[in-house]
Amino acid sequence: MPGGTEVDDVLDQLGGYGRYQVWVYVALGLVNMRGAWHVFVSMFTGWTPAHHCTPPANHTLNQSLPLETDDYGTTTWSKCKMYAEPGTNSTPNGHDTVSCQHGWTYVWDSEGETSIVGDWDLVCDDKYLAELSVTMYMVGATCGTLFLTPLSDLWGRKTVMLACLWLQAVVGACLTLCRSVAPYIVLQFFIGICNMTIALCAYVLIVETFDKSTREWPALSLQFFWAGGIMLLSLLAYLLPDWRHLELVVSLPQLLTVTYYWYGCCPSPLTWLLIKGKTERAKKVILTILRVNRLPPIPDLDKTLSFFSRESTEDGNKGDPRVQATKAADDKADERPVSDGVTAPKDDQSSVSYTVLDLFKTRRICRYTLCMCYLYLVNSLAYFGISFFTPLLNGDKYLNTFISGVVEVPAYIVCIICNRKIGRRWPILGFLLICAAGNIAVIFIPDVSDSGKDLSSLKTGLVMVGKFGITGSYAALYLYGTEIFPTSIRNHAVGVCSFFENIGSIAAPQIVLAAKSIQQLPTTIFGVMTVVGALLVLLLPETHKRPLPQTMEEAEHGGTVAPRKRSKAANKYYVNSAMDSSQPE
Repeated sequence: MPGGTEVDDVLDQLGGYGRYQVWVYVALGLVNMRGAWHVFVSMFTGWTPAHHCTPPANHTLNQSLPLETDDYGTTTWSKCKMYAEPGTNSTPNGHDTVSCQHGWTYVWDSEGETSIVGDWDLVCDDKYLAELSVTMYMVGATCGTLFLTPLSDLWGRKTVMLACLWLQAVVGACLTLCRSVAPYIVLQFFIGICNMTIALCAYVLIVETFDKSTREWPALSLQFFWAGGIMLLSLLAYLLPDWRHLELVVSLPQLLTVTYYWYGCCPSPLTWLLIKGKTERAKKVILTILRVNRLPPIPDLDKTLSFFSRESTEDGNKGDPRVQATKAADDKADERPVSDGVTAPKDDQSSVSYTVLDLFKTRRICRYTLCMCYLYLVNSLAYFGISFFTPLLNGDKYLNTFISGVVEVPAYIVCIICNRKIGRRWPILGFLLICAAGNIAVIFIPDVSDSGKDLSSLKTGLVMVGKFGITGSYAALYLYGTEIFPTSIRNHAVGVCSFFENIGSIAAPQIVLAAKSIQQLPTTIFGVMTVVGALLVLLLPETHKRPLPQTMEEAEHGGTVAPRKRSKAANKYYVNSAMDSSQPE
């Protein structure tokens, strides 16, 4: 079966940053942008307004409700308690309290504003249900990664992505028809399972649309659409205060992607078609690209495509030992991939099958695994936690959310520059410390200064500093996580790390829920955990411009093979690599 090198040879002839590639990039960028809507729309649809118990008929608030002081020092009517025997005048007859007996009265920030909290009284003993819907979304995202995303290799990235987009649009519309919280929570699971699958398919489509010399920037800059999605969501939420209208607006536009099904709008990725041997469809895509980019015909195109044709003998002889022996020989002759486009020869070692347990059998790999699992967890926890915590800060929730999207843009820019100029390890450490500094500083700043000046804007600014730091760290971590583990066990390692990443995203809404009782708890947790993460980064090696370890043995020797085990070809490579790395850039 042809490999990535042959596919890139075809892509190299199709124009790089041509008009076709730019169109596909923008189309998939818009898909990535609407993904942010579904992740963060719950900050508005699940908004908890100011509220208090509704007093009995013919009784005043003063007769019916006790007073309580919140974390900001503000005295308000009790949200969850009322007098058991309301008085007939300003002084109640008894001081025994019970839970609200006549429902709740809500005080909204603007006219016409609604949320699932107000519609279904998700307060007091039921206040966890709003955050449970977000947690269920995160559980669905985890299941999408495990069960739906692999289908893209079988049926194609475009097919799976479009199917999930249309299904998510229908499920989103069904959310607005819910009349109780139970079906709403169940449907949130399916929103999540589709959203993560869409995001991963869109990313792979971007990578497979561009050739090897031009795909880095489109893949990295795709996150700018995500940040733009957060900013646009805050505007939509401001203009559409009714949560059902907002949910429809973030869901139904996905049906417009039926245009992507049309051949010229967003065809199946050429890479997948060639690897699967679908040469007739691949030829149509190639001709479309050449026409849109105004390029001359490719000489001997049919002959080139015939190389990718899957003959029946190949499929029929999958179990033939001679076919397997030939494949093994071809695999052994391949060069191994190395970070930043460098390649190195394979060592002449026999292939060994590894399991997840092998990640914990050797000291160095075990240290890498434990550190990376924690880093994935804390980055996910802090990123989603800070994002969901943002509307709860003092000030306008729409403006706070908009700013949280704005700060992601410079974070991505700095991350890209640092990854190319400095490396992976030190930028991640620096970003984590920035996040920790912002969150810890908030703990020690009061809401009002001694002179009576309101300091809420300062506290919001510091939280945004923390959001900047965790965004940069999170973006750099994905590349670092794939480079640090040896090729022989990389998939297992990334899978384990992703499991802990999902634990962080699932736990984030519950920590935000705790903030409604203990205001400083989220920033304390995020600050302390990111400091620990920064210290753990010091236990990991740098991978920038270094060959990727191929085997467990190489990783145990710090990225090299023990001298007695290394082949002559490998020895020559590592000597040359050492000499090259000693030269100034």
